[in-house]
Amino acid sequence: MAIDKSEPRVGLIFRIGLLVVGLLIGTRALLNSYFDQIASAEEARKIGGAVPTQLLDLRADEEHRLTSGAMPIDKAMMTIVGKGRMGASPDIMPSASRDLAPVQGWNKMPGEVPPAMMAPPPPAVDAGAPAAAPPGDAGPRAPGPGGPAPRKPKKQP
Repeated sequence: MAIDKSEPRVGLIFRIGLLVVGLLIGTRALLNSYFDQIASAEEARKIGGAVPTQLLDLRADEEHRLTSGAMPIDKAMMTIVGKGRMGASPDIMPSASRDLAPVQGWNKMPGEVPPAMMAPPPPAVDAGAPAAAPPGDAGPRAPGPGGPAPRKPKKQP
């Protein structure tokens, strides 16, 4: 009986191992791309070909309601552009916020609301009367409770 005492062929074993690993990786990539292609084709067949009839009907109904009625939307937009919002309904007139929540603060640690914020709302303005100046154009600022507002220091040359 003969015994093989030669060294194992490590180089050949290593090359065959690399070839098998490469084939496995290549086969996996090929099968993944095939699956993606088949899945996207099936999704396009099922979803892409469907016509959203309910959505199209809803949009057509909305378009019909916007263009017909007492005043079509195009005419209403032109009216607002021409006259502005000051002569419009009080529902859409710009006004200062009467919300006290930001001034009050967090409900676990509430702050004091200044009495000026609790004042009643100003009287309604007539549609024919000229609009009042915005609050930012009121002129010089009145001094607050701590005295006049601090001035910025001038830059030195």
